[in-house]
Amino acid sequence: MIRSQLCLLATIGCSIAADLSTLPDLLKTISDDVFPDLKSMSQYIHAHPETSTQEFHAHDLVVDYYTTTNPGLWDVTPHAYGLPTAFELDFTNKPASFSGSDDDIPIIGFMAEYDALLGIGHACGHNHIILNGLAAASMARQALIDLDIPARIKVLGTPDEENTGGKGRLRDLGAFDGVDVWMMAHPTSADAVQPMQGRVDAQANFVGETHADVVRTAYEALVLITDLAGSLPGTASTATPVEDVGMFAINVVAQEIVFGVAGLSLQEVNSTVQGLLDDTYVGVNYTIAESSDVENGVALTIEGPGGHASEGNKSPLRLSIETFRTLTTIGTEEVSFFLPGNTTVTELDVTVSCRTRYTIDLDAVLETVTSAISSKTSRISTDRPYPALEVMTPLSDRFLALMHDADHGSQADWNYSTIAPAATDAGFVQDAQIDTDTKELLSVGKVVFHPNFGICEGTPGAPCGFNHEPVFAQTAATEYSYGRTEIVARALAQVAVEVLQDKGFMREVTKLVRG
Repeated sequence: MIRSQLCLLATIGCSIAADLSTLPDLLKTISDDVFPDLKSMSQYIHAHPETSTQEFHAHDLVVDYYTTTNPGLWDVTPHAYGLPTAFELDFTNKPASFSGSDDDIPIIGFMAEYDALLGIGHACGHNHIILNGLAAASMARQALIDLDIPARIKVLGTPDEENTGGKGRLRDLGAFDGVDVWMMAHPTSADAVQPMQGRVDAQANFVGETHADVVRTAYEALVLITDLAGSLPGTASTATPVEDVGMFAINVVAQEIVFGVAGLSLQEVNSTVQGLLDDTYVGVNYTIAESSDVENGVALTIEGPGGHASEGNKSPLRLSIETFRTLTTIGTEEVSFFLPGNTTVTELDVTVSCRTRYTIDLDAVLETVTSAISSKTSRISTDRPYPALEVMTPLSDRFLALMHDADHGSQADWNYSTIAPAATDAGFVQDAQIDTDTKELLSVGKVVFHPNFGICEGTPGAPCGFNHEPVFAQTAATEYSYGRTEIVARALAQVAVEVLQDKGFMREVTKLVRG
């Protein structure tokens, strides 16, 4: 139900409220006009993936479009806030009937991400996040003009979501100041309004006198980390290790692990692996062969799905860890271990992705992990923690109602979920404070609305995976995925217009904003 359009008598600069009964049809018409060009930009970004802080083509594509190809729609700021690949779009609508000051004009922001993953491109679907942000903002912008609603919209292009928390740097630079409500939407494998995890990565360094020494020490630590499952503090906490060998990125769980065993026959090693590889290793398989890297060496190549770091999936690395664990218990001193193709190194790194449902538990999880392996390591360093993202209901309720209606496909599967599937640097923007005992959301720095929407078609043969699996890059290029983004963008645009024209709704939405 569209919220009350009655203007409060006490509101300064109030004009007659717009009639929003035509808004759904109006947004469809606007979408027909603006979406095709924006979709083409998204397709170009997908075809030319750029990793965190290197999104120069994506930045230039957007800036050139709004300054040269289609100028005059937005005030465009390239290289915004001193970041080479950040941009900002700004638009204010002042109808002739508006009698207030600039301070009386409500404002909403949209966030756009566009960085890709090392080696596997847009396997997180950020080409759809930039499309969603630009499309929703563009639809809302034109609707404000057509309906004579005084309001302002910002779009902030936010680089480097994947690696070092670009939104955290933008927040520190004041990029989100003056705007209390920010929206975005993230493609994934299912529809949900849900929280996101807190995350911090710990990089452990291992040193040995020989290659065999350092591999054994590192794998002993990997066993210790694996055995922490189920005993970590906090809620739904995990600690997932990633070998920093070969094509490494902490946000890409390895699809392939190579692991060598010396001192046992190929048949003995193969029998051990076969005994471990049960149906809990979904999609994992291996090949085995004699290796010329070391004398009497056997090389395992283990492949399988990666995706977001999660103990819910047994990875190729996990099979190599369990192989190591089993072979070290047979009591044969002649057994040693090596990394095929890397047998000269005597120093290794393992990064552990520590995740938990609530930010307040992140330090305890990190301390548990680092304490467990400290005796094995030469040093441990950490990156910048990502705060958890909490669900805020006023915007969520309205968005879910729209997704259930006929204008947006009567999507009955949309609902709330308590599962936090991954981390996002949008937590820096929200900056949530919760009650340490009840976990009730007490206040936020900014309102952040971040629904996750499914882009898997579900028909036989259609590509579908989870974020950060290589197949998800294929999913993010399908026509179905672009159609899903258009629907979600249209719904976000409608929510934005409703909030901007209804001061009571805006007050309800922002009631937990500090200050």
